[in-house]
Amino acid sequence: MIFIVGVFCLAAIANAQRCGNILHQHNGTVTSPNYPDAYGPNEDCVWTIPSRGGSITVTFKDFELQEGTSGFLGLFGGSCDYDYVEVVIGDRTQGTYCGTSGPGTITANNDIQIRFVSDATTNAKGFKFQFKVDHGGNTPCGAHLDDNFGTVTSPNYPENYPNNKFCTWTIARSQYPVTVMFTDFQLEDGSFFGGCSYDNVQIFDGTTSLGKFCGTDIPAALTTTNGVRITFKSDSSVGERGFSFEYRKDVPSTQAPIKPTKPTEKPAGSGDGSGDDSFLF
Repeated sequence: MIFIVGVFCLAAIANAQRCGNILHQHNGTVTSPNYPDAYGPNEDCVWTIPSRGGSITVTFKDFELQEGTSGFLGLFGGSCDYDYVEVVIGDRTQGTYCGTSGPGTITANNDIQIRFVSDATTNAKGFKFQFKVDHGGNTPCGAHLDDNFGTVTSPNYPENYPNNKFCTWTIARSQYPVTVMFTDFQLEDGSFFGGCSYDNVQIFDGTTSLGKFCGTDIPAALTTTNGVRITFKSDSSVGERGFSFEYRKDVPSTQAPIKPTKPTEKPAGSGDGSGDDSFLF
């Protein structure tokens, strides 16, 4: 009995981890698992679309999930407490959706995350959405970091970073832990009322925000297998030296890190290990 339960739990965990991704292309189409057939139970998928200084448009073309609760006697709004899609822009949720009432079209100048969760029972057809990232002819700021180690710097580092920048660096979820450590950090100080509302770096461990950082308060080192997203935002005035961080994946010795031997062109505000724009499901 214990063996059977253990196998079931492992299957559920594997199922929950097999969907979702960081979407690096400028456009594409994403569907729920098994679409247009019914998705499976206990799914937990997150698709991240980094804006990297551009404008993102997400349009749901099809949407059919299990209905949520209908509210007390139909007098109060129901909730999507069974299966749902959640839309997160930056670090703020825009709501959850279920049944046949999908998100429609979403436009943002910040990173967008689409999270899909299903429970252990009733399944439905699922969904399909299309996305497009428009940089208006400008070079994307940030990159997907797929090397085993590297160094990343803010735009123009060690000179002052420019105004009105929004950059995103991503490291995909992996079975091997990745460590990110900032080695230099100097941004504009926060406002008089507190918070980093002017220029800031925000760090995500998977989907969890570890906070916004500014001034000279260097972020603590992070080690995780959940994937990492680091965003940098500057406002319309006051630039500082910026920052530098290093990352390293703890791969087995038989797969020792090897730096690329062929130079690659790096997007603005990136360092070694940047510049990959591949698109994987």
